[in-house]
Parts: sequence; C-alpha cells; structure tokens
Amino acid sequence: MLTATGYFRPRSSWLHRRHPTTKLLTAFWLLAAAFLLPPSALLALLAAVWLGAVSCGLLGGLLRSSRVGLYLLVSIVVVNAFFFPGGHDFLLALGPIRLTREGLEAGLVGGGRILVVLEALLLFLFTTLADDLLEALVQRGASARLAFVVLSAVQMVPRLQAKAAAILDAQQARGLAIGGSIGGRLRALVPLVGPLLLGTLIDVRERTFALEARGFGSGLPRTAYRLVADPPADRALRWLLAAAFVGLIVVALTIR
Repeated sequence: MLTATGYFRPRSSWLHRRHPTTKLLTAFWLLAAAFLLPPSALLALLAAVWLGAVSCGLLGGLLRSSRVGLYLLVSIVVVNAFFFPGGHDFLLALGPIRLTREGLEAGLVGGGRILVVLEALLLFLFTTLADDLLEALVQRGASARLAFVVLSAVQMVPRLQAKAAAILDAQQARGLAIGGSIGGRLRALVPLVGPLLLGTLIDVRERTFALEARGFGSGLPRTAYRLVADPPADRALRWLLAAAFVGLIVVALTIR
C-alpha cells in the first residue's frame, strides 16, 4: 500500500514509535520555548533537538537538510549586525556601514530562535509518516479538510523536489547542460520552470479528481484504512507536555 512519505526517514527508534500528536505538541513546545525563554536557553534547546536526532540516527540528515535554512540565518545575522536601528556600541566601521554590538546580539538571538524551530520541525518531519499524521489529526477530531491541508504542506517541498529532479534528468538525457558556471546553471532554470509549473498544476487537478471520486468533504462518516496506535505512554507524555506549556508560560511571565 502506498504511503505519503514526504521527509520521513524510516527507522525503528523510540521517537518514530511516538504518536504523531505527541511529537507535534513537542515541536510546538520547543517553538514556544525558543521565543519565550531567555536567549541563554537557546543552546540547551538546540542541544536537546540534536540529541534526539542522534538517538534516532538522523543527525547527519538533519544537518544536511538545514543547509538551505542556514543561508537565511546568516542573512538575518548580517542584516541585523550592520543595519540594526539604534545601535550605539560600534565594533567595526566600513564607511557608512557600521557593525554594532546591539545589532550583532539581536541577529544572533533571532537566528538562534529560528534555528531551534527549523531543527525541531525537521526532526518532527523526519520521524513522522505523513499518512499517520493525517489519520492522527482526524482521530483527534480535526476537520478532514484541515488534516489534508497539513498533509499537503508536509508533502509539497519533497514532491516539487522529486518532480524537478525528474525534469532535469529528462532534459539532461536530451542534451541540456545544467552544470558548469553559475550563469549556465541559471540559464538551465529557464526550461525547468515551465514544465515544473505545468506538472504541478496537472498534479493538483488529478488529486482534486481523486478526492472528489472518494467523496471527500461529503460530510458522511469516514472509514480509515490505517489506525495509528496511541499507547498509554504517549497519553501520559501529552499530559506532561500540557503541564510543560503551563510551566513555560509561568516562567516567561516571571522572567519578564
């Protein structure tokens, strides 16, 4: 039976065996903690995510998948460091552009928070099968439409990557040069965009027809072809996470 894998990396680790909603709540807790706790907690949060990845054998894949996000983080640090408004403690001057301590700190804190969120979400996607996530949300009372939107968002980037790779392979087989200099690679993007956009629209139409043929959104009771196990340990973890959310809010209000 076909499954929607997305970013999922099949393993038999303890994290893979957790219920999807348990992992989703954990990711939300890490997101909230990254923005509510003091900046000094960011390293501990990031270390916790990386230790979880190490325990699942996914640290290498997690770091490789974070490379694109790192460009964004570097740009955040650079823009804040040199163009932060109201900075007075100058560390370096390059003509009219000046590096300030306040801007550098703001960039590092903002980039650190985004890095924690990025790593937590990627680890969630790596350890959660998209089909299980959809069924778990529906079993918890979520709208089937909402669950499908979440599933489509999880699958969107991997599907586009796979389609783009297939188009590039087909064009290379027909003699298109896609390597070489940066200019050559940019020129190779032009014949890629058209087929990718057209293929994506066709894929959306086919998925729409398939959903209509299966009575999606009819309002009638649904039957699921797969059931996601929810052991007592996961239910206990979710109660602990609920308490952790309350504790996080209390700590944030106390610190402020």
